[in-house]
Amino acid sequence: MASRLKHIDSENASYEQQAVIERLGKGRGRIPTPFNIWLHNPRLADGMETIGTHIGGSPILSKEESEVAILSTAVFWNASYVTANHRRHALKAGVPEVVVNDILDKRRPEAGDGRLGLICDAVCSILAGGVIDDTRFARFETELGRSVIAELLVVVGYFSAVSLGMNLHALEPKD
Repeated sequence: MASRLKHIDSENASYEQQAVIERLGKGRGRIPTPFNIWLHNPRLADGMETIGTHIGGSPILSKEESEVAILSTAVFWNASYVTANHRRHALKAGVPEVVVNDILDKRRPEAGDGRLGLICDAVCSILAGGVIDDTRFARFETELGRSVIAELLVVVGYFSAVSLGMNLHALEPKD
């Protein structure tokens, strides 16, 4: 299936689209692929840029924890494009390869930092509908804290949108 992604040519972009494109260029040095979807609605693209920038520089989650949450979300949605990209990002961030492989195989990571497994559990619980029993929630609250739970909700929401967008627009992973 051919990609359905329709890039917005910056020369033909509206004033609002140009503003977001400029902001992305200054902040990220490029236009990340999902923004080719969101730029068709520049106000949405602007908001998503704010959230994406926050996630990318999270003061709450380490790079490893963010990548475990992102990868777990992408795998849940069977988003091959996002999974391939964030597999590389996770390894670069220092997530042990065995943990990455467990997530790709839809298994709870047993190796490495136990916190990464707990992050994965929390993300999978959120994606399972958010209906989490009191005992499980208490464990997440005690071991991760409410600020991490809040952060994970945003990461899951944002990367669900990214994953679903990439799937809808039939993007395949780059080799």
